[in-house]
Amino acid sequence: MGTSDLAPVRRGRAADLLGWQSQYKALKMSADCAAELIRDGDGVCMPGAASWPYAVDEALTRRLRTIGGRIELDALFTPVDTVLLQPENKDLVEYYVNFLSGDRTLIPQGNVHFVPTHLSKNGAWICARRPRVTVISCTPPDENGWMSRSISASHLDRAVLEQSETVIVEINPRLPWLATEGECHLLFHVSEADAIVESNHTLAENGSPAAAETDRVIAGFIAEMIPDGACLQFGQGGLPNAVGECLAYAGKRDLGIHTEVLTNCVMKLMQQGVVNNSKKALCPGRSVGALCVGDQELWTFANGNQDFCFKEVRWVNDPRNISQNSNVVSINNAMEIDLTGQVNAESVGPRMYSGTGGQLEWVIGSQWSPGGKSIIALRSSYRDKAGVLQSKIKSLLTPGGIVTTPRTCVQYVVTEYGVANLKFKSCRERAEALISIAHPDFREELAKDLPL
Repeated sequence: MGTSDLAPVRRGRAADLLGWQSQYKALKMSADCAAELIRDGDGVCMPGAASWPYAVDEALTRRLRTIGGRIELDALFTPVDTVLLQPENKDLVEYYVNFLSGDRTLIPQGNVHFVPTHLSKNGAWICARRPRVTVISCTPPDENGWMSRSISASHLDRAVLEQSETVIVEINPRLPWLATEGECHLLFHVSEADAIVESNHTLAENGSPAAAETDRVIAGFIAEMIPDGACLQFGQGGLPNAVGECLAYAGKRDLGIHTEVLTNCVMKLMQQGVVNNSKKALCPGRSVGALCVGDQELWTFANGNQDFCFKEVRWVNDPRNISQNSNVVSINNAMEIDLTGQVNAESVGPRMYSGTGGQLEWVIGSQWSPGGKSIIALRSSYRDKAGVLQSKIKSLLTPGGIVTTPRTCVQYVVTEYGVANLKFKSCRERAEALISIAHPDFREELAKDLPL
């Protein structure tokens, strides 16, 4: 995307200076000076994962410890090595988050507050908290003064940036420039910033975990359900990687990608020619995503690659946009499912493990798509801490378990024992279908609880 025709929206502290180079020079400061722009009691928003602004994080922690201050931090995908959230700093921060990952280990500190929302509403809930300061990580500017917000900042909508009184930009040349354009693009102009801090922090990588044999079996069932020309949504982890391997092995053709998270698995499918996006109606010829999660190989591949199109997550996860493509197949995980089809994908009983994420948005969007399918995938069983085998298909969800996707929206459920189609089935028919793909050791017990 060329940036010469774009117009900045927000007016930063140096916007009146002529030329972005002069603005950049006026805004450049140390991380400690930037941290002084943040006051005791402020709400502060930051991007997550590999886009975490480590230089500002460390400087802000030093400042708060010096002045005895406390802030509210609104974020998600926060890396566990952030200084602000270390146990010794728990009195400095009240942390609000709508999706937990490694930061779930911080919950016992007592300063972590979960916000139940869909992933597409990230910007909306952050705006509702009204942070005074937003910190973002960006690439160095291009010849027109535009910077890419890069790999993990799509949840910080333009609305968050424009609402904030102060926007601090941490420039990291290690971040890839991601192709983006049009509505909900991921660009930010030097003139829109209030402070610029330069850093060179190493980006945290997420490797591609090897798929377990059970995942490969589940992936085989899923691959059979995906026709040539389908548009896919799937996440990261062993199962998505196994699905990708099966798709390549099965010789699938002309697949498209419109998904939250673009990963190494998607990269490999593009390199193999399995994904070419040729059948898509929305962003044809390009793999669409909101986040870029993987390792240096992926970031090098994505850097400036026009075969991608990255957008803010509110656009990517909008079911109205998802359904513009035909034959969308969404693949999402579950922690457990009850016999009526209620899906829990976010908690262990009442204890939050992750979050609602975008699952329901994709379940709905894929079924709105002409010829689309929604798939919920899970292993049929697991072993608890005592080593006892437990079923993930249950008569009732674990007490306190959260319903991520209601039974009225669930279509296909896949385990290593097969595929159950629940759509428009009665409660009894649903239960019978789910029992047929449960672990054999639990089928007789589950059959005792068949609903009417």
